[in-house]
Amino acid sequence: MENIPQKESITEQLKKYKENTGNLNENNSNVNKVVGNSIPKAPVYNPQDFEKNMSKETDPDLMTSYESIKLPSKGLYYSHGISEISVEYMTSKDEDLLTTPSLIENGTVLDILLKRKIKTPGIIVEELLAGDRNAIILFLRISSYGSNYSVQVIDPRTNIPFKTTVDLHKLKYKELTEKPDENGHYIVELPMRKKIVTFRLLSSGEDTHIFKKAEAIKEAYSYEYSEYNTLKLKSHIVAINEKTDRSYIDKFVDAMPALDAFTIRKKIMEVSPDVHMDYEFTAKDGYKFTATLSVGIDFFFPNT
Repeated sequence: MENIPQKESITEQLKKYKENTGNLNENNSNVNKVVGNSIPKAPVYNPQDFEKNMSKETDPDLMTSYESIKLPSKGLYYSHGISEISVEYMTSKDEDLLTTPSLIENGTVLDILLKRKIKTPGIIVEELLAGDRNAIILFLRISSYGSNYSVQVIDPRTNIPFKTTVDLHKLKYKELTEKPDENGHYIVELPMRKKIVTFRLLSSGEDTHIFKKAEAIKEAYSYEYSEYNTLKLKSHIVAINEKTDRSYIDKFVDAMPALDAFTIRKKIMEVSPDVHMDYEFTAKDGYKFTATLSVGIDFFFPNT
């Protein structure tokens, strides 16, 4: 009867890894063996190689698993065309990240979390559309802390807030009824100026950059308001009646009637892939109404 090879334990794999990288124990006589006039150098320790080697461990309790997540955008807005990505489940170590005050204060905590959890090669977190980013964050929340989320919502009949629990599993992706052209662009006609505006969707990284720029301008000039919405609208627009000059676009937006600006923003919202945040709530007396679900800072640390 043939011998069946036994699976190696973690200890045995560690030992082999150390031997392969030149970290031999004191009993190995080759450590100090001189060849010519030099001592052979040990290969540089590579954490990626070590992680790959350890991934061969078959004990599921010692491995971090992941799941494939479909993106609301279906990959239509990316050059790589990836519509489904692998996302690793959160671990106890990730909770240390989520509770780091400095990362929370500078607003980078979720970006770092996504960079750690997204395992599909070629995905750059800053280049993700906001809707795809939201879908990944929603998955991480549900898979880590469950689908029940305690919120406070206002009864539209009385304007009195009440607490309730929503089921995050009920949130669905928006249905895409219009696709972009080959350049990832859309068009909309302005009701007042009668111009044809060509626009694109912004990545989450671009949105963050625009917000920081608006805050910097507000502080530098001591403005009482932020120009974030206007700066964002200018960045969305790539052409007005096929004119692509940035100076012209900026001046056009500054002088644009509010109805035209509203028309563009409405169109952007309609075509943007995202998680549908409209939710049907039930008041204490059984009255049902639909409102937009707001996510608070406790999203990853629910009380219930």
